[in-house]
Amino acid sequence: MKLFAGTSNRPLAEKLGIPLGNVEITRFIDNECRVFVKDEVEGEDIYVLQSLSEVADQNLVELCLLGQALKDLHAKKVTAIIPWMGYSKQDKAFRKGEAISAQLVATFIESAGFDRVIACELHSENVTPFFHIPVVEVPTRRLLVPPTDAVVVSPDLGGVSRSETFAKEYTLPILHMNKSRDVTTGNVTVTSVDGEVKGKSVVIFDDIINTGETAVKTSTFLYEHGAKEIIFFATHAVLAGNASQSLQMSHIDTVTVTDTIDIPKEKLFPKLHVISISHELTSQIT
Repeated sequence: MKLFAGTSNRPLAEKLGIPLGNVEITRFIDNECRVFVKDEVEGEDIYVLQSLSEVADQNLVELCLLGQALKDLHAKKVTAIIPWMGYSKQDKAFRKGEAISAQLVATFIESAGFDRVIACELHSENVTPFFHIPVVEVPTRRLLVPPTDAVVVSPDLGGVSRSETFAKEYTLPILHMNKSRDVTTGNVTVTSVDGEVKGKSVVIFDDIINTGETAVKTSTFLYEHGAKEIIFFATHAVLAGNASQSLQMSHIDTVTVTDTIDIPKEKLFPKLHVISISHELTSQIT
């Protein structure tokens, strides 16, 4: 068994405790990617770790080139470990003419020769059926441990089921936020919550922090209604745009995420805590 790492999240690969294979990944002057696997892998079980984080397009191509190179070297079985499955939010066409990006990404990965995929907390249950190879989804909720007296809220309608599962796992009550959307501007306003938050620790739970805008607006409402402590849990820290600054300046007390994405130093902020999923991944490959 050997483990190879792409360039998107090498620090996570190094935490798995498995010696990394020797691969040279470079870019030509026109930014095209070149992958050169230097190890002998014939007849071996191979794992490749690569998150489809920013820049997702480049990291996807790099992953596929690694898969093809390893298969060309007659590896027995090649498994893609994709801690953050970029494009998983684009799992359906919302308008006529839109590509279903998650479906095509699955096709790319299969076409590169991968035999199996290990992913963490896929954004949508629609993603797995796009693959025609086995997909193992690694849960990370057990790493995000809330206070025993907390209540859980879902920041948006799409995350209700996910938040309910999280609350049930820790035997915590769940509250639902009610919101209105301005049809002209698209701005969302939190209008009410179906329970009491005054004097309580409140956990906002989601799978992804993209811009963080919804969580920030939710935290303002919770603060104004007397929440004692506001905790934001999420698996994947995309932290797009000014998310880090917005979260740091918000009423959220702590933001806890996992290392499915290698967070650049410039996106780190004092309220942010990062928990490693290395043990969960190691248990899938040893």
